[in-house]
Amino acid sequence: MAFPDTLRFIAWGVRIWAIRASAVLAIMAVLPALAQQPQVPYPEAAPPADSTGSIWSTKTAPVTATDAQQSDDAAPPFVLTPYQIELLQEIDRYLNSLVNISGHFIQTDHRNEETSGRFYLKRPGRIRFDYRAPSKLRIVSDGYYLSVEDHDLKTIDKYPLDATPVRLLLGEDVNLARDADILDMRQDESAVVVVLRDRSETTSGELQLYFTLPELVLYEWVVTDAQGLETRIQLADLTVDEEERPDEFFQSSAIELENLDNN
Repeated sequence: MAFPDTLRFIAWGVRIWAIRASAVLAIMAVLPALAQQPQVPYPEAAPPADSTGSIWSTKTAPVTATDAQQSDDAAPPFVLTPYQIELLQEIDRYLNSLVNISGHFIQTDHRNEETSGRFYLKRPGRIRFDYRAPSKLRIVSDGYYLSVEDHDLKTIDKYPLDATPVRLLLGEDVNLARDADILDMRQDESAVVVVLRDRSETTSGELQLYFTLPELVLYEWVVTDAQGLETRIQLADLTVDEEERPDEFFQSSAIELENLDNN
């Protein structure tokens, strides 16, 4: 009676494929494993609502990609108020201050499937996402290439970092107004959301960035690809690392492949 076992194996394979596909979407449509996956605690949804309950999340977001999407000939560009211009400059300064940080993440794809893990960032150009078991997935950027490693399938997909919207957050000089079209920006006393699209012709899709106020803390981003599919990344336990991780920590693994580079 091996037939039920075969079905379970197929179902497991489909789930692993879905995790990998949504991970690629989260990075490539923007913007987040080792052979032995690090066992990280499942992070709390971050941040919790304050006493007024006004913190935004993607489930109650004041803006959606559909609302924000505007064709060039259908509507005039979004115009920032003087306050929003100043706030956007503060966001740039905050993102530029994130030089060596780490934390936990929860990823939710358009099927409402959740995965989690730990991430590390070293600006400029370096980031690493280790996915929690049973996934054997790692996404890592060495400053030049962004690699999607599947240690279960023993495959690596590599892309030039400058051809991915991740560059907006990992550049040496983050300037969102210079490098992206601001599609929408809304704020209240406790949070601000910025909806943007990379101006580079090599990328597509939209990115929503969520920050707490009055103290700016990035706690969530949402990626919308060209087909309108969304992937949500929630961040928790952001920590400034006192010791700088070596560049080797952000190098792609030495998985032996006949065709490593698919640029």
